[in-house]
Amino acid sequence: MRALILLSLTALGAATAAQAGAELGQKAAPLTGIEWIKGQPVDPARPDGKQVYVVEFWATWCGPCRRSIPHLTELQNKYKGRVTFVGISDEKPDVVRKFVQQWGEKMDYTVAADPGRKVYDAYMKAFGINGIPHAFVVDRKGRIVWHGHPLSGLDEVLEKVLAGKWDIEKARAEIERRDRAQRAMMQTLPLLSRYFALAADKSKAAEARKLGEQILKQGAPAPELLNQFAWQILTKDGLAVRDVKLALRAAKMANDATGGQDAAILDTLAL
Repeated sequence: MRALILLSLTALGAATAAQAGAELGQKAAPLTGIEWIKGQPVDPARPDGKQVYVVEFWATWCGPCRRSIPHLTELQNKYKGRVTFVGISDEKPDVVRKFVQQWGEKMDYTVAADPGRKVYDAYMKAFGINGIPHAFVVDRKGRIVWHGHPLSGLDEVLEKVLAGKWDIEKARAEIERRDRAQRAMMQTLPLLSRYFALAADKSKAAEARKLGEQILKQGAPAPELLNQFAWQILTKDGLAVRDVKLALRAAKMANDATGGQDAAILDTLAL
Protein backbone atom coordinates (compact mmCIF):
# COMPACT_ATOMS: atom_id res chain seq x y z
CA MET A 1 0.00 0.00 0.00
CA ARG A 2 1.23 3.47 -0.83
CA ALA A 3 2.19 5.80 1.99
CA LEU A 4 0.00 8.81 2.55
CA ILE A 5 2.73 11.11 1.35
CA LEU A 6 6.07 10.03 -0.01
CA LEU A 7 7.98 12.92 1.54
CA SER A 8 7.72 14.17 5.08
CA LEU A 9 7.50 17.79 6.09
CA THR A 10 11.00 17.57 7.51
CA ALA A 11 12.47 16.24 4.30
CA LEU A 12 10.66 18.81 2.23
CA GLY A 13 11.77 21.61 4.47
CA ALA A 14 15.35 20.45 4.11
CA ALA A 15 15.14 20.29 0.35
CA THR A 16 13.31 23.51 -0.37
CA ALA A 17 15.30 26.42 -1.74
CA ALA A 18 14.51 29.89 -0.53
CA GLN A 19 14.87 32.98 -2.67
CA ALA A 20 18.42 33.78 -1.61
CA GLY A 21 19.58 35.72 -4.64
CA ALA A 22 22.01 33.27 -6.26
CA GLU A 23 21.06 31.73 -9.60
CA LEU A 24 22.34 29.37 -12.25
CA GLY A 25 24.97 30.82 -14.56
CA GLN A 26 26.85 32.72 -11.89
CA LYS A 27 30.53 32.10 -11.26
CA ALA A 28 31.41 29.37 -8.76
CA ALA A 29 32.86 30.45 -5.43
CA PRO A 30 36.47 29.43 -4.66
CA LEU A 31 37.12 26.42 -2.44
CA THR A 32 39.24 28.25 0.11
CA GLY A 33 39.55 28.13 3.89
CA ILE A 34 38.90 24.39 4.01
CA GLU A 35 40.99 21.39 5.00
CA TRP A 36 41.61 18.80 2.30
CA ILE A 37 41.09 15.30 3.65
CA LYS A 38 41.46 13.19 0.50
CA GLY A 39 42.85 14.13 -2.88
CA GLN A 40 44.57 17.29 -4.04
CA PRO A 41 43.20 20.82 -3.63
CA VAL A 42 41.15 22.01 -6.61
CA ASP A 43 39.31 25.22 -7.36
CA PRO A 44 36.36 25.39 -9.79
CA ALA A 45 36.51 29.18 -9.48
CA ARG A 46 39.68 29.07 -11.62
CA PRO A 47 38.48 27.19 -14.73
CA ASP A 48 40.94 25.79 -17.26
CA GLY A 49 38.37 25.32 -19.99
CA LYS A 50 38.67 21.54 -19.73
CA GLN A 51 37.51 20.34 -16.33
CA VAL A 52 33.95 20.09 -15.01
CA TYR A 53 33.39 20.01 -11.25
CA VAL A 54 30.76 18.54 -8.96
CA VAL A 55 30.82 20.20 -5.53
CA GLU A 56 28.70 18.13 -3.17
CA PHE A 57 27.77 18.95 0.43
CA TRP A 58 27.30 16.06 2.82
CA ALA A 59 27.92 14.89 6.41
CA THR A 60 29.03 11.67 8.07
CA TRP A 61 25.78 11.41 10.09
CA CYS A 62 23.54 11.84 7.03
CA GLY A 63 21.92 8.59 5.86
CA PRO A 64 20.97 9.84 2.36
CA CYS A 65 24.54 11.15 1.99
CA ARG A 66 25.92 7.69 2.70
CA ARG A 67 23.62 6.18 0.09
CA SER A 68 24.86 8.62 -2.54
CA ILE A 69 28.59 8.07 -1.88
CA PRO A 70 28.98 4.83 -3.92
CA HIS A 71 27.23 6.46 -6.88
CA LEU A 72 29.49 9.51 -6.74
CA THR A 73 32.48 7.17 -6.68
CA GLU A 74 31.09 5.35 -9.71
CA LEU A 75 30.65 8.63 -11.57
CA GLN A 76 34.14 9.83 -10.60
CA ASN A 77 35.63 6.65 -12.05
CA LYS A 78 33.49 6.95 -15.18
CA TYR A 79 34.47 10.56 -15.85
CA LYS A 80 38.03 10.48 -14.58
CA GLY A 81 40.08 13.23 -16.17
CA ARG A 82 36.98 15.15 -17.28
CA VAL A 83 35.00 15.67 -14.06
CA THR A 84 36.35 16.26 -10.56
CA PHE A 85 34.06 15.39 -7.64
CA VAL A 86 34.55 17.20 -4.34
CA GLY A 87 32.62 16.18 -1.21
CA ILE A 88 32.54 18.90 1.46
CA SER A 89 31.37 18.40 5.05
CA ASP A 90 31.03 21.17 7.65
CA GLU A 91 32.15 18.78 10.40
CA LYS A 92 35.50 18.79 12.16
CA PRO A 93 38.39 17.48 10.04
CA ASP A 94 39.11 14.57 12.41
CA VAL A 95 35.51 13.36 12.13
CA VAL A 96 35.59 13.53 8.33
CA ARG A 97 39.03 11.94 8.11
CA LYS A 98 38.00 8.95 10.23
CA PHE A 99 34.89 8.40 8.10
CA VAL A 100 36.83 8.64 4.84
CA GLN A 101 39.41 6.16 6.08
CA GLN A 102 36.69 3.69 7.06
CA TRP A 103 35.01 3.92 3.66
CA GLY A 104 38.26 3.56 1.74
CA GLU A 105 37.80 2.97 -1.98
CA LYS A 106 34.02 3.17 -1.63
CA MET A 107 34.53 6.93 -1.29
CA ASP A 108 37.05 7.41 -4.06
CA TYR A 109 36.95 11.12 -4.82
CA THR A 110 38.24 14.38 -3.34
CA VAL A 111 36.96 15.20 0.16
CA ALA A 112 37.36 18.30 2.31
CA ALA A 113 36.22 19.62 5.69
CA ASP A 114 34.68 23.08 6.04
CA PRO A 115 34.06 23.55 9.79
CA GLY A 116 33.95 27.34 9.36
CA ARG A 117 31.22 26.90 6.72
CA LYS A 118 32.80 29.50 4.46
CA VAL A 119 32.37 27.39 1.34
CA TYR A 120 29.03 26.04 2.59
CA ASP A 121 27.71 29.59 2.82
CA ALA A 122 29.07 30.51 -0.62
CA TYR A 123 27.12 27.67 -2.23
CA MET A 124 24.35 26.29 -0.02
CA LYS A 125 23.36 29.46 1.81
CA ALA A 126 23.72 31.56 -1.34
CA PHE A 127 21.16 29.38 -3.11
CA GLY A 128 18.95 29.04 -0.04
CA ILE A 129 19.51 25.28 0.26
CA ASN A 130 19.08 23.74 3.71
CA GLY A 131 19.25 20.00 3.10
CA ILE A 132 22.00 17.53 2.28
CA PRO A 133 23.21 15.81 0.22
CA HIS A 134 23.17 18.54 -2.38
CA ALA A 135 25.43 18.87 -5.41
CA PHE A 136 26.44 21.78 -7.62
CA VAL A 137 27.75 21.26 -11.16
CA VAL A 138 30.34 23.77 -12.37
CA ASP A 139 31.02 23.81 -16.11
CA ARG A 140 34.29 24.35 -17.97
CA LYS A 141 33.79 28.11 -17.80
CA GLY A 142 33.51 28.07 -14.02
CA ARG A 143 29.74 28.67 -13.96
CA ILE A 144 27.26 26.89 -11.69
CA VAL A 145 24.92 25.30 -14.22
CA TRP A 146 22.86 22.91 -12.07
CA HIS A 147 22.19 21.99 -8.46
CA GLY A 148 20.14 19.27 -6.83
CA HIS A 149 20.19 15.91 -5.09
CA PRO A 150 23.12 13.83 -6.40
CA LEU A 151 20.82 10.86 -7.05
CA SER A 152 18.23 12.89 -8.94
CA GLY A 153 19.38 13.75 -12.44
CA LEU A 154 23.10 14.33 -11.93
CA ASP A 155 24.09 11.62 -14.43
CA GLU A 156 22.06 13.17 -17.24
CA VAL A 157 23.30 16.65 -16.40
CA LEU A 158 26.94 15.61 -16.62
CA GLU A 159 26.44 13.89 -19.97
CA LYS A 160 24.91 17.04 -21.46
CA VAL A 161 27.41 19.44 -19.87
CA LEU A 162 30.33 17.38 -21.17
CA ALA A 163 28.76 17.20 -24.63
CA GLY A 164 28.17 20.96 -24.68
CA LYS A 165 24.41 20.41 -24.92
CA TRP A 166 23.31 21.67 -21.53
CA ASP A 167 20.56 24.31 -21.71
CA ILE A 168 21.07 26.52 -18.69
CA GLU A 169 17.86 28.51 -19.27
CA LYS A 170 15.83 25.31 -19.36
CA ALA A 171 17.60 24.14 -16.21
CA ARG A 172 16.80 27.41 -14.47
CA ALA A 173 13.12 27.07 -15.37
CA GLU A 174 13.04 23.47 -14.13
CA ILE A 175 14.62 24.38 -10.80
CA GLU A 176 12.11 27.20 -10.38
CA ARG A 177 9.29 24.73 -11.13
CA ARG A 178 10.73 22.29 -8.61
CA ASP A 179 10.97 24.98 -5.96
CA ARG A 180 7.37 26.07 -6.56
CA ALA A 181 6.26 22.46 -6.22
CA GLN A 182 8.16 22.02 -2.97
CA ARG A 183 6.77 25.22 -1.50
CA ALA A 184 3.26 24.21 -2.50
CA MET A 185 3.76 20.81 -0.88
CA MET A 186 5.09 22.38 2.30
CA GLN A 187 2.04 24.63 2.52
CA THR A 188 -0.52 21.99 1.58
CA LEU A 189 0.74 18.82 3.27
CA PRO A 190 -0.60 19.74 6.74
CA LEU A 191 -4.09 20.04 5.26
CA LEU A 192 -4.24 16.43 4.12
CA SER A 193 -4.41 14.84 7.55
CA ARG A 194 -7.14 17.31 8.46
CA TYR A 195 -9.05 16.44 5.30
CA PHE A 196 -9.03 12.71 6.02
CA ALA A 197 -10.08 13.32 9.61
CA LEU A 198 -13.13 15.19 8.29
CA ALA A 199 -13.79 12.56 5.61
CA ALA A 200 -14.01 9.91 8.33
CA ASP A 201 -17.12 11.65 9.71
CA LYS A 202 -20.15 11.68 7.41
CA SER A 203 -21.63 14.68 9.21
CA LYS A 204 -18.60 16.73 8.14
CA ALA A 205 -18.84 15.98 4.42
CA ALA A 206 -19.39 19.64 3.52
CA GLU A 207 -16.30 20.71 5.48
CA ALA A 208 -14.25 17.98 3.84
CA ARG A 209 -15.39 19.02 0.37
CA LYS A 210 -14.49 22.67 1.04
CA LEU A 211 -11.07 21.71 2.35
CA GLY A 212 -10.56 19.39 -0.61
CA GLU A 213 -11.12 22.31 -2.98
CA GLN A 214 -8.51 24.30 -1.07
CA ILE A 215 -6.03 21.41 -1.35
CA LEU A 216 -6.49 21.23 -5.13
CA LYS A 217 -5.98 24.97 -5.50
CA GLN A 218 -3.06 25.28 -3.12
CA GLY A 219 -1.35 22.06 -4.20
CA ALA A 220 -1.68 22.64 -7.95
CA PRO A 221 2.09 23.17 -8.50
CA ALA A 222 2.84 19.83 -6.76
CA PRO A 223 1.58 16.92 -8.93
CA GLU A 224 3.15 14.31 -6.62
CA LEU A 225 1.04 15.59 -3.72
CA LEU A 226 -2.14 15.70 -5.83
CA ASN A 227 -1.48 12.13 -6.95
CA GLN A 228 -1.11 10.88 -3.40
CA PHE A 229 -4.19 12.82 -2.34
CA ALA A 230 -6.26 11.18 -5.09
CA TRP A 231 -4.89 7.72 -4.35
CA GLN A 232 -5.71 7.97 -0.66
CA ILE A 233 -9.24 9.18 -1.34
CA LEU A 234 -9.75 6.06 -3.46
CA THR A 235 -8.03 3.50 -1.23
CA LYS A 236 -7.81 4.70 2.37
CA ASP A 237 -9.76 2.60 4.88
CA GLY A 238 -12.25 4.14 7.28
CA LEU A 239 -13.57 6.98 5.11
CA ALA A 240 -17.25 7.80 5.55
CA VAL A 241 -17.00 10.22 2.63
CA ARG A 242 -15.15 8.93 -0.44
CA ASP A 243 -15.22 11.83 -2.89
CA VAL A 244 -14.37 10.05 -6.15
CA LYS A 245 -15.06 13.16 -8.23
CA LEU A 246 -12.52 15.12 -6.18
CA ALA A 247 -10.00 12.30 -6.59
CA LEU A 248 -10.52 12.27 -10.35
CA ARG A 249 -9.96 16.01 -10.57
CA ALA A 250 -6.78 15.73 -8.51
CA ALA A 251 -5.49 12.87 -10.66
CA LYS A 252 -6.26 14.74 -13.87
CA MET A 253 -4.49 17.85 -12.61
CA ALA A 254 -1.45 15.78 -11.68
CA ASN A 255 -1.47 14.01 -15.03
CA ASP A 256 -1.76 17.26 -16.98
CA ALA A 257 1.09 18.79 -14.98
CA THR A 258 3.39 15.87 -15.84
CA GLY A 259 2.35 15.59 -19.47
CA GLY A 260 1.00 12.08 -19.03
CA GLN A 261 4.53 10.75 -18.49
CA ASP A 262 4.40 9.68 -14.84
CA ALA A 263 3.51 6.00 -14.40
CA ALA A 264 2.36 6.35 -10.78
CA ILE A 265 0.01 9.20 -11.70
CA LEU A 266 -1.36 7.28 -14.69
CA ASP A 267 -2.00 4.34 -12.35
CA THR A 268 -4.04 6.56 -10.03
CA LEU A 269 -5.92 8.10 -12.96
CA ALA A 270 -6.75 4.64 -14.30
CA LEU A 271 -8.12 3.57 -10.90
